[in-house]
Amino acid sequence: MRATVESLVELGYARTTTQEVQRRAGVSRGALTHQFTSKAELMLAAVDHLYEEFSASVREAAVELPEESAARVRLGVELVWERFHGPLFVAAMELWTAARTDPELRVALLPHERRLGVQLRALAFEVFGEEVARHPAAEAMYQVLLTSMRGQAMTYALQPDAPRGLFLHHWLTVIEALTPTS
Repeated sequence: MRATVESLVELGYARTTTQEVQRRAGVSRGALTHQFTSKAELMLAAVDHLYEEFSASVREAAVELPEESAARVRLGVELVWERFHGPLFVAAMELWTAARTDPELRVALLPHERRLGVQLRALAFEVFGEEVARHPAAEAMYQVLLTSMRGQAMTYALQPDAPRGLFLHHWLTVIEALTPTS
């Protein structure tokens, strides 16, 4: 899985081949094709593996967040935003772009993305805490936060020198407005 993610991040989807993954992993073609019958299947398995690592790191960091809601929200937004700069985001961006013109990948990716979306929302509840999770606007807030972060991270992937500081402040302002604390 690690060889697939590394190739996807370094070479992009188009240049990541099963032969390249096989070479990087040091396995035979038969061993690779026994486990994964298509490139799309291999890519999705690698992203699943990476997502599990990502989730574990977020859960571990979330344990350290304070119980007090306002501080937890502020630090939780920072925690989530930090995760948009790693290999999971780059690998996912490659797959989303490729799926636009690769019907096999698109068919495989859509249910996978729906499942990951549900898992990400559950993870967000763990990060932001029960008080925020019960808020009537929680689902809308997570959607706006995650899609905005995804878009901004894509901007930084294409324009590494783009200004950075304001967006974190904007996200905090929106979330704090939607989740007044007692």
